Amino acid sequence: MLREIVLDAIKTVSEYARTNEPDFIQQVREASTIRQDEAAKAHKKRLAKEQKRVSELNNLIRRIYEDSVNGKLTEKRFEVLSSEYEQEQSELENSIIQLQSELDSFTADSARADQFMQLVKKYTDFTELSPMMIGEFIEKIVVYEADRSSGEREQNVDIYLNFIGKFDVPMPEPTPEEIEAEEKARLERKRRRDNQRRYMAKQNQKRLEEESDIDKIA
Repeated sequence: MLREIVLDAIKTVSEYARTNEPDFIQQVREASTIRQDEAAKAHKKRLAKEQKRVSELNNLIRRIYEDSVNGKLTEKRFEVLSSEYEQEQSELENSIIQLQSELDSFTADSARADQFMQLVKKYTDFTELSPMMIGEFIEKIVVYEADRSSGEREQNVDIYLNFIGKFDVPMPEPTPEEIEAEEKARLERKRRRDNQRRYMAKQNQKRLEEESDIDKIA
């Protein structure tokens, strides 16, 4: 079942990308820009916070050194505090380098759509999901807990594709005939569920009556 869902996602997005290439590229670029803008804001906020803390640690290290020289701090206490501050400072400096590197790499990233298009054009057959196809197309798969609140078991699965992430193919507006057919199908499903519930209720009532008759005889 999951393999079918994955294959369908790859096939649907690939066919849309191939037949609507200009629109597809534009949508990917816009989505990428939004994601990167949000990520950049979070990175900049964290970067400023960590840079401020590094500056504070520099002042703290300088202060405990002066206290140690002036005899206000024992040598042992100085070594403990100095080690803690320097370790935290080292970790923050590594984090700052990583954050800055990621910020520098954020661009409009039009290359992602082009890379996916190259991958799409590489494949002409989407009838079978091969290990190579999974490796080249799939970034990750998120499977959610089954939902039975509607009376039917529904299992949501999100497929994230390499280069473009989770891409929802625009669906055409349903025709009046399709809307009517879907409504009929929904009512038919409801009728079947109601019939099943009534049948089970009758069976339970019959069982209770039979048990009651047995008790009377006994």
